[in-house]
Amino acid sequence: MKQVAPLVIATLAAIGVALSLAFLPPQFVRPSLDDALDIIEAASDYNLSIQNAEAGGGAAPPMAAEAKPAHIKFIETKPCGATSTSADCVAIDVHLGEEKGRWLEMSWHDAAVNFERYAGITPENPLPKAIDISRLQSPSAAGIARLQIAASQQKFDSIDPSGLAIADVRARVSLRDDMPAHHMMVYSAPWVAGDTAFIKVGLICGDLCGRGENYALRKTNETWRVIAVQPSWVS
Repeated sequence: MKQVAPLVIATLAAIGVALSLAFLPPQFVRPSLDDALDIIEAASDYNLSIQNAEAGGGAAPPMAAEAKPAHIKFIETKPCGATSTSADCVAIDVHLGEEKGRWLEMSWHDAAVNFERYAGITPENPLPKAIDISRLQSPSAAGIARLQIAASQQKFDSIDPSGLAIADVRARVSLRDDMPAHHMMVYSAPWVAGDTAFIKVGLICGDLCGRGENYALRKTNETWRVIAVQPSWVS
C-alpha cells in the first residue's frame, strides 16, 4: 500500500495539471527565431501567390536583394492588452456573440478558398471573384477567434522583443521585381498562441492606399503554412 500511494498521488497530480492547462487561457508567446523566420517566409510565399494571381497568374522575376529595403518594412508587434499598448497588435479584444456567429467567427477566411478569389483575374476581369461566404469561412475560424480573444485579454508586465534582424526578415520575403516604386510590404514579428501562429501582412501603396490582413499559420510535418486569412484594414 505504501508503494501504491505515491503512484496514486502522482497520477492525480498529473490529471490535475492536465485539467488546469485545458481551462487556462493559451500563452501568447514569441516563437523561436528559426520558427519566426519560417513563419515570415510562409506568409510571404502565400502573399506572393496572391500577387501573382492578381497580376493574371504570371510570375515575375524575383526582386533583387539590394532593392528590397525600399519595399519591406518590419514592425515589432505587441499583443493587445499589453501593459504598453500598441496599434500594431495581433489579437483583437472582442466577444463572440450570437450575431450570425460574430460574422462567421470574425471573418477568418480559409486560405485556400481565399486564394480562389484571385485566381483567373485578367485585365478584362480585374476584380476578385465572389465566393460564397459559408465556403469562404475557415473550418478553424472558431478556434482561431477564441485564441485571439484569450490572447487579447492577457496582461503583460513586459513585452519580449522578437530578436529578429531586419536583414534576415528581408532575406526571407519574396517580392515581384515589377512592384511599383512607391509600394511597401509590411510584415510583423510573429506570435504563437497554442498551436497557431499569427502574423500581420500589409501593403502600403500611397498616403490613402493600402490594405492589411492577419494570417494564421499551423506547423504540419515541420513546415509552417497559412491556414486562414482575416481582413484587418483597408484604405
